[in-house]
Amino acid sequence: MRTLLAASTLIAGLSWAAHGANLITFSQIANSNEVTATTNAGNTATTLSVVDASTSIGQLISGAPPATAFLNFNATSTDSATTVGSAVIQHYAGSFCVSTASGCGGIDILSGTFTDAAFGALAGPGLVVNVNSPPDTLALSSTLIPASELLAPSSFGLSFTNLIPNLAIVGSTIADFSATFAGDASATAEAVPEPSSFAALGFGLLGLAAVRRRRDA
Repeated sequence: MRTLLAASTLIAGLSWAAHGANLITFSQIANSNEVTATTNAGNTATTLSVVDASTSIGQLISGAPPATAFLNFNATSTDSATTVGSAVIQHYAGSFCVSTASGCGGIDILSGTFTDAAFGALAGPGLVVNVNSPPDTLALSSTLIPASELLAPSSFGLSFTNLIPNLAIVGSTIADFSATFAGDASATAEAVPEPSSFAALGFGLLGLAAVRRRRDA
């Protein structure tokens, strides 16, 4: 009986890894830069924005992607830009929507509010805005995707490329630039045992089998 309890405790105590399902992938249609980064008057904060950018949806978890889509994105820095080696890191809070009409109108394909980190290489042509909830905050909503598929752990990411000028810091914040964008989002974890958990479970079951063989001998 104690052996059975020990095995049950082992199984119950296994750690589980979270794997989210991809909800959407998207990118801008225009060849021109659709992202703008604008610093405030004191060069202490930066706002990143995309306004009604025509967007191509490469993948959508629920049904066929709509033929027409627009991205609106707005985020303002919440701390100073810092450097770690050659990398620039700054935190932002904001919102986004991918919808079938301009101004976040029509069908809400996917939208959300978030806090995140933006990082890139100093003097480089790229910047990544990345949200992982947890530990960041990300609240997602959609008309097309069921709410049950929008739960944490979740993530949202935007890759900014072709920065003009290249990534720099002015004052205490990321300097003005324009860029192109592509992004994706995922959510709703499916719990699966980690490899180490499978190993622990295997050892536990082998031990249980050995005990039973000794009893039967």
